[in-house]
Amino acid sequence: MSYKYTMLFLRTIFIVSIVWLSFFGPYKAFLSSNPILNKNLIDVYEGSSMYAVLDNLKLSSSINKLFFRIYLYTNSIKSFQAGEYNIENKDFKEIIDLLVKGKTYTHSLTIIEGMNVYDIEKELENSFLINDCSLLICIKTNYPFKEGVLYPDTYFYKKGMKASDLLNKSHKKLDDLLNTIWMKRPDNDILKNKYQALILASIIEKEAGNHSEKPDIAGVFLKRISIGMKLQADPTIIYGLLPNFDGDIRKSDILDKNNIYNTYMIKGLPPTPISMSSMSSIEAAILSTPGEYLFFVANSPSSHYFSRTYDEHLDMIKKVGLDK
Repeated sequence: MSYKYTMLFLRTIFIVSIVWLSFFGPYKAFLSSNPILNKNLIDVYEGSSMYAVLDNLKLSSSINKLFFRIYLYTNSIKSFQAGEYNIENKDFKEIIDLLVKGKTYTHSLTIIEGMNVYDIEKELENSFLINDCSLLICIKTNYPFKEGVLYPDTYFYKKGMKASDLLNKSHKKLDDLLNTIWMKRPDNDILKNKYQALILASIIEKEAGNHSEKPDIAGVFLKRISIGMKLQADPTIIYGLLPNFDGDIRKSDILDKNNIYNTYMIKGLPPTPISMSSMSSIEAAILSTPGEYLFFVANSPSSHYFSRTYDEHLDMIKKVGLDK
């Protein structure tokens, strides 16, 4: 090769290298940069093109759009999977990897013991589920009620899933566990069926200040049922006033015979549970027997004092200042 051609070749290599370096640096910088968006979650819709996703990422310049296309072409990427993705603190290369592999974002719905159908409804309204189960109407069950039939737990789902799928799984889990515990009930159990057990468990759930006292509270209510005494549980009155309860139980509420949940007026258990129950409350309802106590009163924010007689109960009410 002559000197002339050698120099031409070297000059060409030099120019190509300069052009490549001037391109490669910004290209690598683009792949390592984060999209400037005011949201952390993006949606990729079924059937949408990769370039529609490009628009969703709001690339700031034509050169960045070019870099995006080059990356897709050089890596033989031909499609993204539909779904919702969390792109918080992720660069473009990481985001593209999520979209290609379909690593969609997972949401959670937490059902807490003590919640009722109105609480669940609020949770569903604030979720990313399709709410096809308003007030638990979708639950497939042989139970004579829909209240209190879910297992308190955290459930994971993808955006756009049906609430009915998640909640029916929750109900089945509760039903399976309830059946297991029901088989262990004592021979002298006064509850007629597992539905009554779930109703009682929900009252225990709302009354108990801690888990350890639940068997005693169950014993009080079972004792009252066994002697034909009214349960006189404030949480049942409150439930009957929902969803418009204003926070205060009035004397008129206690004397209200039209409230079918008013256990100051009705005998025995109310017609349905008043909340979702924890396993400890269900176990207390089923495995306990009528106890030695007939009364209890809160003596701290998280505990109760139990009494055998009404006089003892009144004395404790005076001590804790509830008679004022």
